[in-house]
Amino acid sequence: MITVYIDLEKIIKVVTFVDYPKHGWKNPLKYAILFTISFTLISVNPTVHSVPELSELSDERRSLRELRTLEYTSVDVNGPDFIVMEDLEVVIKDRVLRPKGDIIVKRGGRLILQNTEIIFNHSGFYEHGILLKKDTAFEAYDSHIRGLDNLFFFRSYGASLMIQNTTFRRTHMICENNTQIQMIQSYLWALHCLNDTTVNVVNSHLCYLLLMGNSSAKVDDTRMIEIILYDSSRVSVSDSTLRFIFYFDEGKATISNCTYEDEIRFGPRLCDLTIKVIDEGTHQPVSSAQVSLNRTSKTEVFTAILGPDGAVQFDGLKEGDYIVEVDSEGYMPLSIRMSLLNDEQVETLFISKMETKRQGSMDLYLSIIVLVILFCVFLVLILRRRLEGRSITLG
Repeated sequence: MITVYIDLEKIIKVVTFVDYPKHGWKNPLKYAILFTISFTLISVNPTVHSVPELSELSDERRSLRELRTLEYTSVDVNGPDFIVMEDLEVVIKDRVLRPKGDIIVKRGGRLILQNTEIIFNHSGFYEHGILLKKDTAFEAYDSHIRGLDNLFFFRSYGASLMIQNTTFRRTHMICENNTQIQMIQSYLWALHCLNDTTVNVVNSHLCYLLLMGNSSAKVDDTRMIEIILYDSSRVSVSDSTLRFIFYFDEGKATISNCTYEDEIRFGPRLCDLTIKVIDEGTHQPVSSAQVSLNRTSKTEVFTAILGPDGAVQFDGLKEGDYIVEVDSEGYMPLSIRMSLLNDEQVETLFISKMETKRQGSMDLYLSIIVLVILFCVFLVLILRRRLEGRSITLG
């Protein structure tokens, strides 16, 4: 007889780690690609992509390896987990911490690491790790956090993270529910941002960045491999190097002064359109006009009112052809066809006042009348001369 032992807690942790989508499985190809990427992130060694490593630990930090494990103070020690209790602040400085279980920061708690090394030494994938609950804070300065033999988990639910000059080895950071992240001069293999998470990365090595659920990121002077965009997520990347950008759903990236190989789209390009309406006679902006956009192939209609500067902006429009209609009191209606092809597009439209058209018509009528009158006068003069000539002859 063969007996099989199942560690249910480990299975739940692994399932929780890969449970990205919460909107169902409407697009099998999309999630097949997602899990393929996730499996690659979990199993591939970072050196395969030749990502530069940060410098080795300093002599002072190496000497920390000989220190005793940090004694638990201001934390819950009833069990293997290192728990920062609610509304408490714990500062760990110049220490090596080898937790037997998880590191958990409860609501309102704050954990600050300074020149500290945390080593997770467990036997299973994502068996232990760091869990930040809602309204907590995690700060790491000049620290090193790693798994010894297996990957550890790092998950944040609505926390605030400040990471500076810190390395994370053998983990994937998953942040969701309005988590706020600041990452400066640090190293991380993969960062997954879900459900309105915002992140700012500066001068770091962040190999993979995944954004979902209206999350947003700003990346500057950073070396990367891939950016993966889902839902309506946004990313702004400047002065950085990376290989690929993957677009799913309505994700959008703004790229400035970057080096990359290719952009791969699994959905239409999204465009930001700015329309300016100008008075054709005075060349002044027209305010309070109504502008409507109609997709030529679908029934989608977008309507907006011009601001005081005579401009209006439509964000996140799918590329393609549109019919633009401008309607303003006192002006002739305008309807034109427009093609959206660029990420950011500005169009200027000119409209004419109705009074101008009427005045032009009146001027034309008056000109015709004057010409008729002059022609009649000319004929009268010719007839008069002829009559006078005959009178002289008869006399």
